Amino acid sequence: MSFGSGEPIKAHHAARFAAIKQVGCLACWLRLGMRIDPDVHHLLSGGLRRGHRYTIGLCDWHHRGYPPERYSKNSATRVFGPALSNGSKPFQEAFGDDQSLLEFQDTALRRAGFDQERIFDE
Repeated sequence: MSFGSGEPIKAHHAARFAAIKQVGCLACWLRLGMRIDPDVHHLLSGGLRRGHRYTIGLCDWHHRGYPPERYSKNSATRVFGPALSNGSKPFQEAFGDDQSLLEFQDTALRRAGFDQERIFDE
């Protein structure tokens, strides 16, 4: 099985993705202290995915710019902060750069009890 980049998904990648989905959207947690179901977002370097290890959880709004039900894009931005799909600069100004988000994701996984080394493997 592969995922977009052509890199096969191994057991430790699948475990990481499942753990991320349980923890929730990082941006919603940072801004509002609430858990929202996330997509798994692959961090980039030079426009290319860095690999399955370099992943964070972002909800539909923060990942793809799809506002929650009953929200316009403007009201979603006011309440939830900027969506990554609307530009990485405003998103990073609000939530941090890729490295700090990855570190926060890893810390959140460990605090949630996902301290198995396999979900942090390359």
